[in-house]
Amino acid sequence: MATITANISITNDAASSSVSVAQPMTLFKAGGEEGMDTMTSVSKVLTSTNHVDLITATSVSTAHNYVYINNPSTNTTEYIHVTIGSAELGSGTYDDGTTPTEEIGRLYGGDWMFIPWTADTNEDIGVKPSVATKMVIEYMVFS
Repeated sequence: MATITANISITNDAASSSVSVAQPMTLFKAGGEEGMDTMTSVSKVLTSTNHVDLITATSVSTAHNYVYINNPSTNTTEYIHVTIGSAELGSGTYDDGTTPTEEIGRLYGGDWMFIPWTADTNEDIGVKPSVATKMVIEYMVFS
């Protein structure tokens, strides 16, 4: 059985008392004890401020996934909007007033994120650079 383990280590000396957390997590398929057995790793260069679907729900083999996204830039003033929803649905609104995409965070140069993701229809993970110069984005999908 394949085993994928994610580790996070956080040390904080900004508070009056320092805090340190180190936590491993074995990535399992939904509802069981079978380990994730697929990893896709990609690096893309973005050259416009257009919103694009980075990872589509149809591009993975399972509904339950984990996603790592990294902005490896050293320029801390430029960032990448990370969204959930489908860029293909346009920039308008649905009948209920919601928008096709929702921003879940911004990754400034050197920032990264690791999130669980359910690959439902129209729940693609998208990105939109803050500038039209070349921006590299790296990501991995574990499923």
